[in-house]
Amino acid sequence: MLYAVAACGEAPPAGFDATVVAAHCKQVQTAIASWRDKWLTPAAPFFADLHHGRYPASVVYPFGGGDLVTALAVYPDATDYTTLSLEGMGDPRPVLALAGKPKQLAPALGKLRSVVTMNLGWAWNTTDQLSIESSDTRAGLPNILALTLIALVAHGYEPLEVRYFTVDNKGVLAYVTGEPAAESRGRKATNAVQEGPFNDIEIVFRKKGDASAPKKTFRHFAADLSDAGDGRALAYLGTKRDVAALTKAASYLLWKDSFSGIRDYLLAHMQMMVSDDTGIPPRHAKPAGFTQDVWGHYAGSFFKWPRQDVAKEMVELWRGSTRALPFRFGYYDSKRQPHLLFTHK
Repeated sequence: MLYAVAACGEAPPAGFDATVVAAHCKQVQTAIASWRDKWLTPAAPFFADLHHGRYPASVVYPFGGGDLVTALAVYPDATDYTTLSLEGMGDPRPVLALAGKPKQLAPALGKLRSVVTMNLGWAWNTTDQLSIESSDTRAGLPNILALTLIALVAHGYEPLEVRYFTVDNKGVLAYVTGEPAAESRGRKATNAVQEGPFNDIEIVFRKKGDASAPKKTFRHFAADLSDAGDGRALAYLGTKRDVAALTKAASYLLWKDSFSGIRDYLLAHMQMMVSDDTGIPPRHAKPAGFTQDVWGHYAGSFFKWPRQDVAKEMVELWRGSTRALPFRFGYYDSKRQPHLLFTHK
């Protein structure tokens, strides 16, 4: 129902006001069309030329906030996508209560639409923006889950199977059975992980209407990736040998000593990484045997609060860059210039 009513992936089921859903879907499709025209049209050929189809089948996107729409654009031929962030995916059940209630359905879809438009229109979002109402059933439809389903629609996919899961300290997944009675409770503090039973999700999907198309799998983990976190998501990632990585607008966390665990994981397991300046600094990438190529221009970090010794390192990395970047990827630099970093073996 959420895929049909909120993400506009198919005709709404009986009981949902067709006029309200049609008006919502018209605006969602307009937002998707604008995203395709302004971002995907220049970005897709860029990444196709960058990769030449050669990258691992598994993609890891730390600090990704469930940003499947970007992961599918950067690595379209992968078959396994994992995003990790403080935010949970969200409880889909509130959509059930909106059947037969057009006066409640319209504002719920309107609130979701404002988030959709913002996310498709921006190249990045903050954790707080993504977390607002993402898993609180009292606040309406689950924003991050709906955005994930809209990502499938935008790229021409349909969901086939959906499971929620938990992960133990060895990285083993256990799928949720039955129906959890509890709600997700949001985050108690700015840098805290989401709490509740609707955080970690697995979605199997394929090209819409093509039964012969290969199945792909998306998983999202609500996880604290700092060294102070519980390490369960990192243990799961350790089960993946070779990965293609991706990050953007990641609050410069990979610059920090307190995120050495996820950084070391990436350096040990990734074959390549596409990022803005919030990717892995040269001081860590070069000793691990990686080459770093840059596009766009970079005069310093967009914000002033990250480590400026690392920012100076990044300035040197981009010094003399002559390759233009025809789209924005993550943060701007201090002069509002787009830039991209490709770290690879």
